[in-house]
Amino acid sequence: MFKAFNTLALALGLCAGPVFLFSQNSTTADSIKQLDQVVITATKHERKQSQTGKVLTVISAEVLERSSGQTLADLLNRQVGIIINGAQNNLGTNQSVYIRGAGIGYSLILLDGIPLYDPSNLSNNFDLNLIPIDQIERIEILKGGQSTLYGSDALAGVINIISKKSFQKPLELQALVGAGSYGTWKGNLSLGGQTEKTSYSAQYSHLNSQGFSSALDEKELGGFDKDGFVENNLSAQLKQRIVPGLLLKGMFNYNTYTADIDAGAFVDDRDYITASNNLLGGAGLVFDKQYLRLTVNYVYNATERIFEDDSTSVPATAFDKYSRTDYQGKSNFLEAYGNFKFGQKMDFLLGIENRSQNMNQLYRSISDFGEYLDELKADFTQSNLLSTYASLNVSKLGIFGFEVGGRFNQHSEFGTFTTYNANPYILLNQQFKAFINLSSSFKAPTQYQLFSAYGNQELRPETGTNFEAGAQWFSKDQTTQFRAVYFQRSLQDVIIFRSTSAPPFGQYLNFNQQDDAGLELEGQMQWTKLKLGFNYTYVDGKVTTALSSGRDTTYFNLLRRPKHAVNLNIGYSLSKNWEASLSVRSVSKRIDNYFDNSSFESSEVELDPYLTLDLYQEYRIKPNLKVFLDLRNLSNQKLVDLYGYNSRRFNFMLGLQGKF
Repeated sequence: MFKAFNTLALALGLCAGPVFLFSQNSTTADSIKQLDQVVITATKHERKQSQTGKVLTVISAEVLERSSGQTLADLLNRQVGIIINGAQNNLGTNQSVYIRGAGIGYSLILLDGIPLYDPSNLSNNFDLNLIPIDQIERIEILKGGQSTLYGSDALAGVINIISKKSFQKPLELQALVGAGSYGTWKGNLSLGGQTEKTSYSAQYSHLNSQGFSSALDEKELGGFDKDGFVENNLSAQLKQRIVPGLLLKGMFNYNTYTADIDAGAFVDDRDYITASNNLLGGAGLVFDKQYLRLTVNYVYNATERIFEDDSTSVPATAFDKYSRTDYQGKSNFLEAYGNFKFGQKMDFLLGIENRSQNMNQLYRSISDFGEYLDELKADFTQSNLLSTYASLNVSKLGIFGFEVGGRFNQHSEFGTFTTYNANPYILLNQQFKAFINLSSSFKAPTQYQLFSAYGNQELRPETGTNFEAGAQWFSKDQTTQFRAVYFQRSLQDVIIFRSTSAPPFGQYLNFNQQDDAGLELEGQMQWTKLKLGFNYTYVDGKVTTALSSGRDTTYFNLLRRPKHAVNLNIGYSLSKNWEASLSVRSVSKRIDNYFDNSSFESSEVELDPYLTLDLYQEYRIKPNLKVFLDLRNLSNQKLVDLYGYNSRRFNFMLGLQGKF
C-alpha cells in the first residue's frame, strides 16, 4: 500500500507541478501576493520577489502561528529541498540540516541576517535546538551557493530566521501555553511595543519534556529509561530612531537546554547528559537617505556545550569511571555595507565584514589508572576571515533583470579566495518568471580541522560551483502558482579524516570531490475555503575518491538523505472561526552507517521508506484568542531516521494562544 501511494504521489507531483504548503506547513501567507512580497535575504535589503531571480521560500508569520505545536526542525523538515535529520526523534537530538543533499555544515543559519555558527563544533554548524519556534516572526530560505553575500558555509543555501518584532501598539502582550505527549509542556510570553521613534520586545520561552528513550531497545528487553529535555530562552531587542534617517539597534539572546542522552545506537545510559547554552549580543545602526542605506552590525556569539557521563548506571570498567568533555566556541562578527540606489531600476551593494573565532576543548576522564586530561586551548585556535563584497542589481529592463556580484576573502590560515554569482531572469506579464543562477561558494576549514591534534593548518577551503535553472508561473490573481527548479552542485577539495600509520594516527586532508544534482517542484492552489499544497524533492549525489593506485572510485554517499521526498497538504475552513488541515509526508528509503561498539566494525544499513499523516486544527474563541490541537503521526508509524534510535510515534500538542 505504501509503495502504491508513494508512486501515485510522485506521479501527481511530476504532472501537476509544485504546490507550496498551507496551514501549519505553508510557505506563504494565505492571501499575500507572492510577486509583490518584500524579502530581505536575496539581496541583504528589501526587495520584491519579482525583482530577483534567486530561489527563495518564505515561511510567514501566519504559518508560524499555526506551528506552535512543533519545533523549528519540524517546520523546516517539510520545506522543499530540506531534510532535517533528527527532527522526529527525541527532543535534544542533534539536528542535521541538509539542503539539496549537501552535508552537515554546508548550510548557513542566520538570525536577522547575522551568521550563526559554533566554532567548537566539528562542522561549525549551529544547534537548531537553541532556537524556539515561538520567538520567530518569519523565515526566509535562500537556496544555492550564497557565499558572495554571506561568506563561508553558504554552499547549499542560507536559512534566515527573523525574530519576532511585529508589535503594533505602544504596549502589547502575546502569550502561549501548551501541553502534549511524552509529558511535554511549553510556554511563551512576549512583551513589546512600538511608538513613533522606538520599538522594543522582550520574550521568554520554556519547553519541558519527560521524553522517551533515545536509544532503541532492539531486543525489547525493557528497562530503557526516558530521556528528558528542559529548555529556557530569553531574548530582547530595542530600536531607537535618533534623528530622521538614523536608527540605532541592540539585541540580546540567551538560550540554554539540558538533555538526557544515551550511550549510542541500541545502548541505554541512565546518567549521560548533554547541556548547551548560547549567548548572543550585539548592536548596530542604519543610516537611510533617499539614495543610500548604510548598515553597520557587531555581534558577539559564545556557545558552551558539555557531555558528562558518570558511568554509575552501567558496570564500570577499569578504564571507564567518569568522563566529561567541555566545548567552548567564541566569535566576533563585524560588518558594514551600503546599498546605493540609482532610480527604480538599479542598485549597488558594497560591503566589508570580519569574522574572528576560536574554540576551547577540555576532556577529563577518571579510571583505575588515575585522571586523564586533554585540552585544546583557545589561544592556539584563533583564526580570522576578512571579506569585501559587491553586488549589482538591475531590474525592469523591459522583461529582463539580473544580479552579478563577487567577494574577496582573506583568511589568516589559507590566504585569499574569491567567489562570484550571476543571476539573470525574465518576467512576463507578472505571471511567468524564468531564471538561471551561476555561483561559486566556499567553506573555510573549522577550528578543529585546523588546530586539533588531528588538524592540518595547510588545509584549503572546500569550494563549490552551483548551477540552477527554473521557472515559476502565477495565475492572474496569484492564488495558483507553480515553480520547478533543477540544481547541480560540485564541491572540490572536500575535507576528510584519513587514518595514518604514525601518531596521531589520523589527519584532516583535502581529498574528495562531491557532486549532487536534483529537482524541486512546488506550488499551490486556493479556492474560497479549500487550499491545496504540494512539494516534491529529488536529489542524487556521489563522491569521487582518489585511490593509491592512481585511479578514482565513485559511489553514492548521501547518508540519511532520501532521493525522494513528498509533502502534501489539504487545508479547509470549516467555519469562520474553525480551520483544519491534513498533511501527508512521504520519504523514500535511505542508507545509514552503523558502528558496532562490541565488534568495532562499521556496516551500511538501509532505512525503510515511510509515510506519516498529521492533522492540525485551530478554533478562534475571539479574534485574538485561539485554541489549537496538533496531532502528529496519526497512523502511529514506527519510522527510523537514525539507525538504532527511537522516533516519535503518535503524539499531540494542545494549546492556547492569545494577543492582548
